[in-house]
Amino acid sequence: MMKIATFENNILAIVSGTFAATIAAEDIEPQFHALTHFPDRRAKTELADLAERLNQFATHVVELWNEACAPIPEPEIETFACRHVELTRRYWAAEGRCMNWFVTGPARFPVARNEKRMRISDARRADLKAHEAAARKAVRRKAFPHGVEDKPNRSGDPAVLQKIMTRIEATALSIDQMKAANVIIRRMEKDLATEDDMIAAVVANTGLTEEAAARGIKLAPWQSRRGFSTTNSRAELRRLQQRLAVLARMKERGTLSQELETTAGAVEIKENADIARIQLIFPDKPDDTTRRVLKANGFRWSPSQGAWQRHLNEAGRYAAQRVLKTIIDASAA
Repeated sequence: MMKIATFENNILAIVSGTFAATIAAEDIEPQFHALTHFPDRRAKTELADLAERLNQFATHVVELWNEACAPIPEPEIETFACRHVELTRRYWAAEGRCMNWFVTGPARFPVARNEKRMRISDARRADLKAHEAAARKAVRRKAFPHGVEDKPNRSGDPAVLQKIMTRIEATALSIDQMKAANVIIRRMEKDLATEDDMIAAVVANTGLTEEAAARGIKLAPWQSRRGFSTTNSRAELRRLQQRLAVLARMKERGTLSQELETTAGAVEIKENADIARIQLIFPDKPDDTTRRVLKANGFRWSPSQGAWQRHLNEAGRYAAQRVLKTIIDASAA
């Protein structure tokens, strides 16, 4: 387990890259005086939890990059630690404004005001969870930009066509194996063969594993007939074939680009076939209204591309035209 935070002698020490911080339990203890009779324990618990979150994230990043066989990205861990400590301090500040009547006494207790403060505190605690979840998702995408095995193939993967063709071949083979197994099962059922004999015959003649054969032969309590259903597999095969055709056409067309004059200047509409994104490139930063229109139509800012983009498909092309039409109509009004 990688450690970037250590909690010893009631002091939390954090070191990650150029970021370093030291937090003593006695420094944050006053923030919990109105919440518990034991603020010292609460302060220690909060620091221990923060250290655990930081160390777990660092370990997660190391494991991902070891799996990806790449150097450990120290800046990713440093950025997370810096931001997470800041969000945690905000949570502590919000928590420090809350009160517990059991501690302060029930007389003239400000119920409505305390409920509002508690809602704010809950929101700050939710920010911590959201930040950690978003950071884990982001580092996974950076470690495996084109996805991992046994996961959906991403359109931007340079080898996506070959991967889909491989999945098509595997799915087609699976369908043929299940069809052949069904023929054997129906014939042996007429001869009143045992389940073990059926499994042995299916394994020997179709190439299915013994475990897979047993799933189609041994009846579950809710089943009334032996055999394999190919309905879902055939639907998956059709989906893969359709996606292969769409991606092949997109790769064949290549990257297309055109410019359109708007009030925001000459906006470039780029169909980037290499990463399967449709991009809107503005000469300057769009105003607030334009950014709201972009986000409402599914476009997100990509710093690495310097463009607002979304997936390249018919829906993306239509969304791009809708955004530009909205901008032009707003300027005409």
